[in-house]
Amino acid sequence: MGKSKRFSTKVKSLVASAAIAASAIIPVSISPAYAADVEINYAKALQYSQFFYDANMCGPGVEENNLYDWRGNCHVYDAKLPLDSVNTNMSDSFIEKYRHVLDPDGDGTVDVSGGFHDAGDHVKFGMPEAYAGSTLGWGFYEFREAYEATGQDSHIKTILRYFNDYFMRCTFLDESGKLVAFCYQVGDGDVDHAYWNAPEIDEMFRRGWFANEELPSTDCVSAAAASLAVNYMNFKDEDPEYAAKSLKYAKALFEFAEKTPEKSCNADGPKGYYTSLKWQDDYCWAAAWLFLATEDYHYLEEVWKYYDYYAPSCWTHCWNDVWAGTACIIAEIDDKYDKNSDEFENAYRTATNKSPYEEIDFWSQIAKTVDNWMNGVTVTITPGGYAFLNQWGSARYNTATQLLALVYDKHHGDKPSKYSEWAKSQMDYIMGKNPLNRCYIVGYSENSVKYPHHRAASGLSRCEDPNPHKYVLYGALVGGPDSQDQHIDVTSDYIYNEVAIDYNAAFVGACAGLYKYFGDETMKVTPNFPPKQVVDNPDDDTGAGKYWVEAFCVDIVQSDGPKATEVTLYVYSNARKPSKNISVRYYFDATGMTSLDPNKIELRQLYDQTAAETNYAAVLSGPHHYKDNIYYVEVKWPDFPVANSNKKYQFAIGTYAWQNYWDPSDDWSHQDLPVFNDSWKGVPAKTDYICVYDDGVLVGGIEPDGTTPTVNPPPTPTPTPVTKVIFGDLNGDETVNSIDYAYMKSYLLGMMKEFPSENGLIAADVNGDGDINSVDYALMKMYLLGMIKEFPAASK
Repeated sequence: MGKSKRFSTKVKSLVASAAIAASAIIPVSISPAYAADVEINYAKALQYSQFFYDANMCGPGVEENNLYDWRGNCHVYDAKLPLDSVNTNMSDSFIEKYRHVLDPDGDGTVDVSGGFHDAGDHVKFGMPEAYAGSTLGWGFYEFREAYEATGQDSHIKTILRYFNDYFMRCTFLDESGKLVAFCYQVGDGDVDHAYWNAPEIDEMFRRGWFANEELPSTDCVSAAAASLAVNYMNFKDEDPEYAAKSLKYAKALFEFAEKTPEKSCNADGPKGYYTSLKWQDDYCWAAAWLFLATEDYHYLEEVWKYYDYYAPSCWTHCWNDVWAGTACIIAEIDDKYDKNSDEFENAYRTATNKSPYEEIDFWSQIAKTVDNWMNGVTVTITPGGYAFLNQWGSARYNTATQLLALVYDKHHGDKPSKYSEWAKSQMDYIMGKNPLNRCYIVGYSENSVKYPHHRAASGLSRCEDPNPHKYVLYGALVGGPDSQDQHIDVTSDYIYNEVAIDYNAAFVGACAGLYKYFGDETMKVTPNFPPKQVVDNPDDDTGAGKYWVEAFCVDIVQSDGPKATEVTLYVYSNARKPSKNISVRYYFDATGMTSLDPNKIELRQLYDQTAAETNYAAVLSGPHHYKDNIYYVEVKWPDFPVANSNKKYQFAIGTYAWQNYWDPSDDWSHQDLPVFNDSWKGVPAKTDYICVYDDGVLVGGIEPDGTTPTVNPPPTPTPTPVTKVIFGDLNGDETVNSIDYAYMKSYLLGMMKEFPSENGLIAADVNGDGDINSVDYALMKMYLLGMIKEFPAASK
């Protein structure tokens, strides 16, 4: 979610959460010693850190690409964004001028689907989206071997493709390959942040914000170009065709940024949520990567025009300031192409009118940046030793500086120095070696934060709900501690517990770098990850269905007796994508009534939040006869997914006629309802006696005659054929001989990554300890020499 504006718009909710937060704050004085059993596992952290992006995937490709069973396709209507000046920020005249490019099939829409939600919200903001794409790609570019060694390379490649496919889909080129428009944002923060719910049922208005000749948005355009250029570098060897496409779009975006006379920062889309202060850093970030990709000196000339040599040490690498990242890439370029001369340095001095005697050392500014963090020049060093820069996502800034330190060491001897040691100490703090003994990586350990500010994972209908989250948001880096090592672990706290795609971006790369320099054989990834998370309600053992109602009532009593029941209700569901054909029935018994005559019984709608806040409205009808003396009133929400929408509905049923009596005590749906004196102050509770229907079919609750929803039995799984493994047979020829021995040697020497046999990695673990090493090699030799007749694994 947005960063700066939230403080002013949500400060009341932060104050209101203070009472709840009291139990979530552990005073430093109570836990002065760090826990001795903190798990330090950079392989696991690298694995987990990527899963935040699975949770935040958007569009029609979520189910195909993400690894969570609780996330589904969402915002599929982004693929059909109406092409007009209401649904986009483009003028009607611009749209007409370029309609043939924007809408070649003539259906009146543009496809801007895909990408990633920004944080716990569902906006796709331009600057953090592009920053996350480029920085994730940078971490993979620098420490690819760490991803491969831990088996995490396939996952990061899927994420990088999903980012950059979105950028290319949102880039509209004319027949000559020139950029006409680039959609850098989808969704409006003001609209989106009024909503707390799962993305799969979100149908809010989502405007598209485009950069074009009228609205240059140089920063967003350049940032996307950088991500695509990094993508080229990461895929050029294994998928040249895809890489070439990425480079084509990167060059087109940059050319637009370069040649548009008026350069500017995007402002109309992000409003106060992501206020971009400059475009020059993004422009140089893109140009530097494009030089690496093309070796075209024109891009370096563009860097020299705008590069701010002294800027990196003033802050760190982040969505609004990529000078430090740019400095690293320029320094790498200098090492590669100008190691033994000052050609590049002189080109920069000339372009910026600097003295020929002024010392220019591109790496020195990165060293200064990390030194400033280590020594407390730029940051505050907390009592627990944590480098704290800013309350808004302190952990993201900290891990970004870790990445800078690790990249510096890679290019200075490729071994850990004091900088990597510092990065390690900071990551260990984040993992739990801190005064609170709290881990700031969700799901990493038992001491991890448990209440990230994230709609989809929470499974809640409001962030103020203190209940446990429905799903674990594995690997999400929360905002982190403050300058006194304190932290509040509640869902509603969007400072301490914010999560975002830019927060995790450098964190992933830092985990990879730390594994490269400090990983050992004890650090393993979690097998069979992520675990399947229960999508259905684990407490639903009544057979009452996947939908339910939470409600309370007020019984209206007059001098001559009970007169009416006012009901306040909400509809909920465990379905991944709740239906748009939901209705609710409230059953009552007419036995205690004098008359059901329409003139003597009243049914009133008191409040319909759906009608107040959306273009939909509830329909109240009845009474309808059920059987015997039992009747019901029905509320329908045509075409609106009311379940989990947190939309309140209130109605009253009874009689106000003199001497016509209403007795709620025998009403089926009244049983177990909490009764209050004020319909605006009651607290709803789950009830099985107000029933929920999907297109007329019972899907939640218990009817008066005991009928419950029909439960379809799960399909019987098809047994998986068991393949016999012959231990030691690495090429699959069903014999163990010297050829297999040679394969084992090649594998251990790193000459091959897998064996010819489909089950080779299993067969090679001949002692059955879960690892392939020199012990297995020695056992193979003993077997071939006849010293043993059977491998230890065969008897397990």
